Amino acid sequence: MPLIQWKENYSVHFERLDEHHKRFVGIINRLYDSVMTAETLDSVRPIIDELIQYSSYHFSAEEQFMRDTDYQGLDEHMAKHRMYLDKISELQRVKLDDQRELTRELIIFLGDWLLHHILEEDKQYAK
Repeated sequence: MPLIQWKENYSVHFERLDEHHKRFVGIINRLYDSVMTAETLDSVRPIIDELIQYSSYHFSAEEQFMRDTDYQGLDEHMAKHRMYLDKISELQRVKLDDQRELTRELIIFLGDWLLHHILEEDKQYAK
C-alpha cells in the first residue's frame, strides 16, 4: 500500500507542476515500499539518490515558475525547499540496515512534508 495516494485536490492547476508533484509522490512511495519490504536496504540507496536529484530539479523548476509569475514570498518558499533537501541528506547519511526504524520515520516525514507543502505552500500560487 502506498504511503501517499495522489488526490485531485492536491492539484495546483499547472499541468507541468502537477506532473512533477505526482512523480515526487511516486518516488516517495517506492522509497517507502522498499524500506518496508526489502530484506536489506541496499536497494534503497539509488531511490534516495533519485529523490535528491528529482527534488533539486523540481524545486528549481518551481522556483523559476514563481520568479516568472512574480510570486511574493519566493525567498521563504525557497528556504522551505532547502530544509527539505537537508532532511533528504540526513536520510542519505543514515546507516540504513542498522537504523531501519529511523529510515522509515524519515521517509514518513518526507512524505508528510511533501503533502503539507503542496497543500499549504504550493496552493498559494495555484490558479
